[in-house]
Amino acid sequence: MSPPGAACYLKREVHARERPFPARAGDIVLRDAREDDFDALLALWRELMDLHVELDDRFDLSDNADQRFFNYVDTAQSRDDYRVRLAVHREEIVGFAIACVLPNSPVYRARWIGYINDLCVTASMRRRGVGELLVHDAVAWLRQCGAESVEVYVAHHNAVAQRFWRRIGGTEYLERLSLDLTRFEPGARD
Repeated sequence: MSPPGAACYLKREVHARERPFPARAGDIVLRDAREDDFDALLALWRELMDLHVELDDRFDLSDNADQRFFNYVDTAQSRDDYRVRLAVHREEIVGFAIACVLPNSPVYRARWIGYINDLCVTASMRRRGVGELLVHDAVAWLRQCGAESVEVYVAHHNAVAQRFWRRIGGTEYLERLSLDLTRFEPGARD
């Protein structure tokens, strides 16, 4: 089942000054990721993952994490229901967002849910409106594709990301918990 706007993949560059929402991003251009962008995209993703591993060891990466990330990005770029966008500042890739639109459980009124799966801005470019620019771009695309709501996962221990998402309008919806499996081993006590 394809979302209502499955052929909604816009392939064009957008300059920050063209956007109808406020952004302090100045010389940022948003564009679709290309094959030759992978090394820069991987470096940004590694920066994001290193931060998360530092915050919580449950984010420890597998030995082949880079290859798996490449496969994920490659698959996302080939699908109409995913979008990989880059923020470029003076020819340097400084951020990215990966979004998708997926069907919701049929028991709910909202049929299509948009997800911003990944959002990353390099440390030197944070607090300049780049993340907000990427989010607005992703939300506009998701809505065009038929998403009736947009959801994100935010690491519990990433206070900076928590504040960012709340500042731009994120509210609590579900809480994802992790169970310590050692508590469920035979003979384990509370």
